[in-house]
Amino acid sequence: MVSGNGPGERVIAVTGVSGVLAQRLLPLLDANPAVDRVVGLDVRDPARLARKLEFQRIDVLGAELTPYLRGVRTVVHLALVVDPMLDDEELSRRVHVEGTRRLLDAAAAANVAKFVVPSTTAVYGAWANNPVPLTEDAPLRPSPGFFAASVMAECERLVADWQRAQPGRIGTRLRLAPVTGAGANLLFAAAALGRAPVRVRGAASPVQVLHVDDAASALELATVKDLDGAFNAACDGWLEADEAAALWPNRRPPGIPYELAERYLKATFNTGISDTPPEALPYYVHPWVTANDRLKARGWKPTHSNDEAILLSTPSSETSVLPWIAGGAAVATGALVTAWWFTRRRKRDAR
Repeated sequence: MVSGNGPGERVIAVTGVSGVLAQRLLPLLDANPAVDRVVGLDVRDPARLARKLEFQRIDVLGAELTPYLRGVRTVVHLALVVDPMLDDEELSRRVHVEGTRRLLDAAAAANVAKFVVPSTTAVYGAWANNPVPLTEDAPLRPSPGFFAASVMAECERLVADWQRAQPGRIGTRLRLAPVTGAGANLLFAAAALGRAPVRVRGAASPVQVLHVDDAASALELATVKDLDGAFNAACDGWLEADEAAALWPNRRPPGIPYELAERYLKATFNTGISDTPPEALPYYVHPWVTANDRLKARGWKPTHSNDEAILLSTPSSETSVLPWIAGGAAVATGALVTAWWFTRRRKRDAR
């Protein structure tokens, strides 16, 4: 159980303290004089320890959380998947929505003053009429059917409701661009690194990412400063599609029609070949890059540009398995192209 707090002690609770983001955040909090103690909560021991860390092995989905939050001023909720790729909708809702709700209830019972949650810029949705860039005032409208982004938007709503329920509470929602870096290369970040599972012919969506170290520094700022509301965290600006492609010229898949790309993703996702659901396809086609001015005005500054964040995440050499994977994808794409062509021909002949 958490030990007692000293007079005026500044205590931070971090859930998911063994995860990638938390492990980058932990040394920053350890070195920050504005933090006296960190209560780390997770189901597994963290690989990196810290002088200020008091680790508690608990499951936020099953444990009684209130005792662990007594005396805590700020909760940083990292026991979730920031870069959306969970394909199990029931599990995703339980981990994200129910886990966040339980933690917020415990925070309210323990009189926690501030709650920080990372979200994703995917909550804005990818739409042809999106402004470039999107600001925090843009509505949240995740692309239809893309459950992972909808779940994160729901988590944001829960935090906003918690904040409004009692005067003086602070609810910070950090909307992170696709996070790159060691251990952080998931769904959309992988696409920025030239590993998109498919490319729609004629699509030229701009590319924007965020290095994992800059994501950690944004979380540190939100932890020690009172940032009220939503904030975008992303590299400055973005890369045009051709600029991003030039960083990995040998990895660009052939462009195919949207209808075929959707069918390809559905087939590869349903068979477990790919982690990308077909509902994610609009994010490879339409713009959803963001402005980071609001967070920068509060003292944050990314240390990596988009191209640096991408290149620093790109391995210097590919393993021998990658050509085999690429070859398999090409075979599958070719089969789908053939099937699509014959289907279109039958439809045309039937007219």
